[in-house]
Amino acid sequence: MRASMAANGSGERCKGVSCMWGDPSGLLGGVALTAMAIAGGGQNKAALDLLSPRPGDSIIELGCGPGMGVRAALKRVGRQGFVAGIDQSATAAHYAAHAVHGACLEGRAAIMRAEAADLPFRDSMFDRAFAVNSFQFWSDPARALREIARVLAPGGRLVITQRAAGHDNATNFAGAARGMERIGQATALLKAQGWRIVDERCVQDGPRLLAVSVLAERPA
Repeated sequence: MRASMAANGSGERCKGVSCMWGDPSGLLGGVALTAMAIAGGGQNKAALDLLSPRPGDSIIELGCGPGMGVRAALKRVGRQGFVAGIDQSATAAHYAAHAVHGACLEGRAAIMRAEAADLPFRDSMFDRAFAVNSFQFWSDPARALREIARVLAPGGRLVITQRAAGHDNATNFAGAARGMERIGQATALLKAQGWRIVDERCVQDGPRLLAVSVLAERPA
């Protein structure tokens, strides 16, 4: 079942406003993607700061949205690095491909429509992986983590970052009220699959939001 369907608990495609964050499409999806591009900089920075990519690294972003995270990762890995972005939304993949069009032409980036649970990449292809505000939309999180482990090289690391409400200024912007719960679910699942938890971090992202992250190393 696609995450867009699971969002409303039925077999029908989710059509509500809240569903646009997980599977943006049409005019409303374009609005959601524009909002992600404007508001997601702090979340992407928090994820990449914790991931600490090195020049020349190969990185994959799970749920790349409008491509701002892929663009930021490209700056970190330099011209010798490579960054792939996948998203289950064709609209998001289209936006992201435009955002990093030049890097795609140069072979330094690739954008594909795909789900985290079924990655179209060979084993051990990437050094690092990250997911920003997308974990809750994975149709099968357990399978997705196994797929991520498969495409990561030995010693490869994954960061999962979630937007969360600030401690003193409650907000549910883009589902922020459940951010802490979601990162807790992700951490528990990582541990259950044998990932090594390397670090956990919470940083401020503006006056009302937090970026909460977990860094894990793939199972041996």
